[in-house]
Amino acid sequence: MKKGITGIFMGSLLFIGASLNVAADNHVDKDCGDFASHEEVMEFWYTNGYSAENDPHDLDRDNDGLACEVSQSEYDDYVASQEAAGSDEAADDQEEAAEEEEEGAALPDTASNGPLMMLFGAGVAGAGSLLLFRRKKQTA
Repeated sequence: MKKGITGIFMGSLLFIGASLNVAADNHVDKDCGDFASHEEVMEFWYTNGYSAENDPHDLDRDNDGLACEVSQSEYDDYVASQEAAGSDEAADDQEEAAEEEEEGAALPDTASNGPLMMLFGAGVAGAGSLLLFRRKKQTA
């Protein structure tokens, strides 16, 4: 009877731990359909500094460095307009970004809740140890 209760308890712990870990994943993945126009796609791509090598949302399916099938000329025109309009602002933003990197930037949205999972793992290890010691007492 005690083994059955222990099994139910451990199964419940596993289920709760897995549920909490899944619920903590609040990363919002963008798709091409989330943008109303090529202008919005280019703004998102440009402001986040994405490229063919850095594409966490997989907006560049053909790995040509352009998101959502935007043409090279469209993107070049957009970049030129952004650089012309905000050359002073871009320099200020780059300085602020460099300062943030020196101080330490915030964790990305993909970071998990590590302390909760460590606590869960410690609980499972403790329960396993108790079962092991109890079994040794019964066999001795």
